Amino acid sequence: MAWPDDSDLTVGVEAAFGADVQADPGTWSWTSLSSRLRAIPISLRAGRSGGASPVSPGTCSVTLVNDDAALTPLHPMSPYWPDVELGTPLRVRVHVGGVWHDRFSGFADQWEPTYIPTGVVGEMASAVRITASGILRRLQQGSEAALSPLRRAIAASNPVAYWPGEDGVLSDQAGAATAGQPALVASGTVEFQPVENYVFATSTVFGTTALADLAAGGRLSARLSGETTAATAGGPWTVHTTILVDTLSTLSGDVVLLEWTTAGGTYTRWQIKVTTTSRTQLIGITAGGSSTLLIDHPSAAPTFHHYSASASVSGGTVTVRLQTSAPVNLTTTFGGTLGGVTSVTVNATGVTSTSAMPAGHVAVWAAAPIPVATVGAVDSYGVFVREARRSWLGEAATDRLARLCAEDGILLTMPAVPADSVQRMGVQEAAQSADLRDECEAVDGGLLYESGFGLGYLPRASRYNQPATLTIDLATYAVEKGAASPLAPVYDDQNIRNEWTVERREGSFAVASDPTSQRRGVYPDSVELNLEADAQLPGQAAWRVHLTSDPDLREQAFPIDLAANPALIGGWLSCQVGSRIVRTNPPNQHRPGPVDRLVMGWTETIGPRSWLVQVVPAQAKPWDVATADGPQRAAGDGSALGVALGAGDTAAVITATPENGPWTQNPGNFPLPVRIGGEQVTVSAIAPVLTETFTRTVSGSWGSPDVGPAYVYAPSPGQFAVSGGEGLIGVNAVSTTFTATVPGIGPDLDVVVRLRADAVAVGGFYQQVVRHRIGTDYVESVIRYKTTGQIDLLMQTSSTVLAAVGNILTYGAGSPFLLRIQAAGSTVRHVLYPAAASEPAWSSSVTNAPTGTGDAFALAAYRDAANTQSGMAAAFDSVTFRTPQRAAVSARAVNGVSRAWPAGTEVNVWQPAVAPL
Repeated sequence: MAWPDDSDLTVGVEAAFGADVQADPGTWSWTSLSSRLRAIPISLRAGRSGGASPVSPGTCSVTLVNDDAALTPLHPMSPYWPDVELGTPLRVRVHVGGVWHDRFSGFADQWEPTYIPTGVVGEMASAVRITASGILRRLQQGSEAALSPLRRAIAASNPVAYWPGEDGVLSDQAGAATAGQPALVASGTVEFQPVENYVFATSTVFGTTALADLAAGGRLSARLSGETTAATAGGPWTVHTTILVDTLSTLSGDVVLLEWTTAGGTYTRWQIKVTTTSRTQLIGITAGGSSTLLIDHPSAAPTFHHYSASASVSGGTVTVRLQTSAPVNLTTTFGGTLGGVTSVTVNATGVTSTSAMPAGHVAVWAAAPIPVATVGAVDSYGVFVREARRSWLGEAATDRLARLCAEDGILLTMPAVPADSVQRMGVQEAAQSADLRDECEAVDGGLLYESGFGLGYLPRASRYNQPATLTIDLATYAVEKGAASPLAPVYDDQNIRNEWTVERREGSFAVASDPTSQRRGVYPDSVELNLEADAQLPGQAAWRVHLTSDPDLREQAFPIDLAANPALIGGWLSCQVGSRIVRTNPPNQHRPGPVDRLVMGWTETIGPRSWLVQVVPAQAKPWDVATADGPQRAAGDGSALGVALGAGDTAAVITATPENGPWTQNPGNFPLPVRIGGEQVTVSAIAPVLTETFTRTVSGSWGSPDVGPAYVYAPSPGQFAVSGGEGLIGVNAVSTTFTATVPGIGPDLDVVVRLRADAVAVGGFYQQVVRHRIGTDYVESVIRYKTTGQIDLLMQTSSTVLAAVGNILTYGAGSPFLLRIQAAGSTVRHVLYPAAASEPAWSSSVTNAPTGTGDAFALAAYRDAANTQSGMAAAFDSVTFRTPQRAAVSARAVNGVSRAWPAGTEVNVWQPAVAPL
């Protein structure tokens, strides 16, 4: 219907009166209540109420006209009587673009009839306010029993009779988990013990909480209800128990693990037996007492196992099957008939054992073969996973969630999960269903939410790199004066966690932190996860640090006024929990760039002429991870401007850290979006800040380097020449330093210079010098050629020797060497070695070098006053810079930010690549 004031929005409200909520919602019959809508806003909530909060039930409130009492609960004149009741399925839909869109699906949990005087004596108008909630309300009501994996698995397989045997230590019976069945009666000496009291195997945690120890000859027996016998009459049927018979210990005789009787049939008594000679047998016994060995298996495993026997009839042929988790799976046939199961007994002959004989999980099914997995299996990812008996060890978190929901009869919608995103879990403990589901969500890192009349799950892998489902241009977004602002951010430390300790349940732990974030303070947090292996811990910890260590503007909620902005309705209707909403063109006062958020939950108020959404958001940026062909690039952590960048400059000097190394120079990686401070620029190419190979012939200077700015000479260029592939400095005067300086390099560097000795020094030393940080101070590496044919290597400033290594190498005329210098902050290192040798460890390393204010680099030569050589020249062969590098900038202010940036400003790729968990 249209709203009463003739607005365009069409809203539908429907109820499925009398629906079986355990059945498929597709089978429900829906009754439209839309014509009863009153002009009172419909309110609904879905998803999470906060970014990190657990999922809670969605709610909806709708008010309907009830003058005919059709919606009055318990009213016998209602056409829907007696189905106006709690738990009635309710859905609210809107009709947009010719399509109905569900806005809420849930179950009525409150009916509030109201009676309004009309002014006429004896007359009342009536309305009813229906409040409904999603499936989680029912699932979270009360205090659910904490069930073991085996009990959950067997109970979910629809047995007609089931006795878990997980009773307390004071029990004298085993209670029935199926309604209408008598308990298993204990006779003889039976002790119920917690399962940890039994030593099964050091590497196995069995999926049961307690069992009845029958080692002293105790028995458990029960007579089945008439309904159960009727359900299994004529077959098929399966009987089952789990028990430990340690054939390596002393047994007083053959153990009849399980005996059951049937009402008629070829055999009226049946046994599963383990003999003292370690054989496993299935025996049929006639009403006259004649027994037949139907199946004889020549071994019996001395550990806790499933034992089951199944029977079915087809065309007068009975097929019987013996299954254990040893594993044994054997069948045989005979001509005959089957009767329904009438009684069961465990340890029917009261055999004793010198070892514990725990038994339980006695079950009967009207099905064959047994509908419960008795052995582990390879999952869809090709990995072997334990079965319920061994607590599902190694199960994928998303597979466990799907299985848990299936066991609880909950519809679950979940996309496929790629193999490389699977996180595997440890043993499933006895716990409430909600806690088990939460464990899966915590390990995988996805989002659990209500979907239709069931649950939905967005796996972690599906949260990566979400495309925008809805884009809102704030420059054209209509908002009335005085209405809630579409932007209400806060910058605080509420959600910062920059150090995580992740502990594996009953295992080890790992700690991860973000040192950069911790400069603002340490915000620690911890979590215990049910992981399969300790090897998963570092990745889990690091991923949590990544998600929570980068502070950003955040919002508790933000509004979307769909009535004022109807063009956004289609996009909003496509949004679900985890969807991405991008708001572009924020006001100039807001931080530049789009506001990028993920939907965690929302509220909607749908009124006569209004439709207001309040979105509960989370940051989207941390979920953008590296892909083979995606926009993300390897992060340039620690990179900075080596030289100030002016507002109009189109080249930037970038210095990288020694740990991360230089930026890419591969042409295929460009153009590259780069962040300089808060500005986005486009880099078209990156090359070394200076490359010099001296492959030219010049006199009176060195000419121009291959790449880089021009040289500045002192005292004059006259002593400089390029010849024979070398840069030569003629040292025609003693006690004078001849330098060729390159400006604009930056204070930090990683450079290799190839050089050679011209001749063996005579009378006094001569030296070659590589100088950097030239400004108010400098640091230089000095190769001093001595008259002894040996070399001293010094690191010094203009006034202080920082490090010196005497007689580090020997040399001769023309001997070539490589000098590598690495400067990063106050740490400067260098190494000198023969050009034909591999690079050794650093010759010297100092951590207190002056950082200086200069950004120039120089090659120099000097001759001691005592040196008597004439016509000598210092020779430099090549200069290779690893860092700094010079970036060619083809576009500035891509994000609208345009300004100058000082030296030392952080530089990084615009979208740093983050490896997914």
